[in-house]
Parts: sequence; structure tokens; C-alpha cells
Amino acid sequence: MSDGFPDRPVRYVVPFRPGGPPDAIGRIVAQGLSSLWNQPVTIDNRPGVNGNTGSEFAASAPPDGHTLLQGTSATHGSNVVLFPLMGFDPFNDLTPVVPLIEGPVFLAVSAQQPYQTFEDLVAYARAKPGEVRFATAGPGSPQHLAGELFRIRAGVDIVPVHYAGAAQALRALLQNDVEIYFGSDFSAHASASKVHLLGVSTRWRWPSAPTIPTMVERGIADFEIHGWFGLFAPAGTPATTIERINQDVNRVLVQEDVARRIREFGYRILGGSPTEFAARLGRDRNYWSDLVRRNGLTLV
Repeated sequence: MSDGFPDRPVRYVVPFRPGGPPDAIGRIVAQGLSSLWNQPVTIDNRPGVNGNTGSEFAASAPPDGHTLLQGTSATHGSNVVLFPLMGFDPFNDLTPVVPLIEGPVFLAVSAQQPYQTFEDLVAYARAKPGEVRFATAGPGSPQHLAGELFRIRAGVDIVPVHYAGAAQALRALLQNDVEIYFGSDFSAHASASKVHLLGVSTRWRWPSAPTIPTMVERGIADFEIHGWFGLFAPAGTPATTIERINQDVNRVLVQEDVARRIREFGYRILGGSPTEFAARLGRDRNYWSDLVRRNGLTLV
């Protein structure tokens, strides 16, 4: 590259454990950038506090573009409301570079459970207050907030069980350790009939799963939870470097193999400019603040 960036390996921080969707998408993007830059782009998993630990680490890195953070709608949305003391300012200590993907969460049950329709699940949960468990990827995660919103809006007494990431939460559902899971990475399991998807959290039916009704269609009013991943750099990173990274990530996202692998997760590819991403962050911050406060959602 003409300005010498990158002149050494790049650290790509994923603030969640290996094995889940954030890690998988990060590895796809990092591999594409590594090929484009002819430099190693190494995934650095730094989980903790729903993404805050890794985000704080990335925010304190030298602002030269050689440390990037894959943030999420948690690190730059719900966490801002749920965690009063984050240890860093996600909006002033990190610079938005490019949005990567967005996707919904699906209400899923194991195919081995006796309830296989939405109506049967709600009836079962109401008949057994406090006994139905839903898996989460950790306190404050989109999966957790979706379950809490379902508890409130559907009038069911269900209990969260927190796991150390999305992969572990999905495994708990498949092993019947929990009854419900709101998650995103179901493509292989759903096609193999290991899980049944009973609803989707978006306002309209999701393109990759058009037969799954929305939660609003299921009679749960004002139920909308969405998630996204995006790339950030430490504040103070030169604008020319931000623009270079943005352009190259956009190039990676439209590569046929990359796009195919991302869509296999059921996600919609975003891309775009830093300015567009910053505007999205502002809207998303207001969205999560309103959702959490209006419904009284908490970490417990």
C-alpha cells in the first residue's frame, strides 16, 4: 500500500470466545485482509464482560491501524446502558471504520422437546413458572435481552442460564440442558432438524428464513432485537489509514467466497463508509437505550 500501511502484522481483536459467530466472522474477514495486505492479520480473542474487556484493550492500543476491534451491537449499544462503568468510552476512544454484518436472533427450541409450536411453548412455560430455562451468551448479550423481553412481553416466568459464549449456549440447547435459546447461528442445525425456529426478532421476516414468522406476527407486540458486527480502530488513528482499511474491508466483503461464507450464517452483509457507520452507531445507541429502559431490562 502506498502509505506503508500495514508494515507489520495486524492484530484483529474479537472480544468474545472462539467458536461463536463473532469469532467465525472475524476469521473470515481477517483471512481476506491478510491475503489483500500480504501481512498476517491475527485474531486475538479477548472475552469478558460482554465484550467490554477486549474493547477496552483495543481502545488503549497505539492509534496506527495495526490493532483493530470487531465491535458489536453489545459493545457499542446495549452495554452502554447496562454497564455504567465500562472502563472506556466506546464512542470517543474508538473510531468507526466499517460495518460488517447484521442479523436477527431466532427463538429456538430443541427438536427433542415436547413443544414444537410457539403456542405450545408459551402454554408450557405458563404451566411451569420458573422452571423453563433460556440459554444466553452471557449477561447483557443480545440473546439475554431477547429472552428477557420475551419473558416480559409474553408474560412467562422463564429463567436465564448464562454461558461463556454463543457456542456454549447453543450446545446447551442441543443437549437439552435448557428449553429455549434466542440465537443467530442455526443454519446447519435447523436444516438437520435438530432445532425448530419458532420466531424471529426483526420487524419483517428475515430473507434467509422467510418461513419463520416474526415475534410480532406471533402476537408479541413491539418485539425487535437486532445485532451487528463492525470494525473499529483506536481513536487518533490517521484518517488516511481509516480510509485505507475501510476500502479494503469493503473489497473483502464483496469477494464471492467471503460473501458466501458469511451468508451461510444467515447474516446480511453491510459494508459502507465510516461516516455511514458513525450515523448508524448514533441511531443504535438511542435504540438500545430506549429498549432497555422502557422494558426495565437488567443484567440479572
